[in-house]
Amino acid sequence: GDIPSRTDLEVPPEPKRPERIPPAIYADKNNPAAIAAVEANKMYRENIHKRQRIIQKNMDLRSLRCSAMLKLDQAEKFKDFDKIYFPYNLDFRGRAYPVPPHLSNVGSDLCRGMLMFAKAKPLGKRGLYWLKVHLANFAGKDKMSFDDRARYVDDNMDKIRQSVSNPFSENPWWMTLDDPFQGLATCYEIVRAIDSGNPETYMCALP
Repeated sequence: GDIPSRTDLEVPPEPKRPERIPPAIYADKNNPAAIAAVEANKMYRENIHKRQRIIQKNMDLRSLRCSAMLKLDQAEKFKDFDKIYFPYNLDFRGRAYPVPPHLSNVGSDLCRGMLMFAKAKPLGKRGLYWLKVHLANFAGKDKMSFDDRARYVDDNMDKIRQSVSNPFSENPWWMTLDDPFQGLATCYEIVRAIDSGNPETYMCALP
């Protein structure tokens, strides 16, 4: 998903540079002092690089937290509107891109999982079947036949219902999906369609 960890990784203390030894010692590669010095320098460089990677990872996490908060803030402001519109730009190739930088229908999994079409349509005879196929794709079952994908969802219906009734339970199934927020949105639609009593007439607005 797109929700980064709230806590930074622990940064190890800066490693101490090995003491320099006279260059002449390196002339004899079998000299124990030379071997020890080479190994010490190798470990020093590895620890420096490891520490820098952790520092960079923490910087990335802070950036991702800001991005997630901006997306959620935009969604919070628009949640009570009946419908919203996205202005688009056309580039020189004729490709269309939404102008909003944070929340849009071509954004991250979090963005796409929060958005629904303003105009819902009935699922029809095969709509629920294709919703199941859609969810199975998020579970990495896209190499199966369509019927096997739908069957996979039926076999995991208890996990799907648990995801909907208590999405923040311990080790929720939906968080194991490739695109968890879009997957969770699909779980909600599948359960609502089934519980409606007549999935064919259920009004679905899932993109």
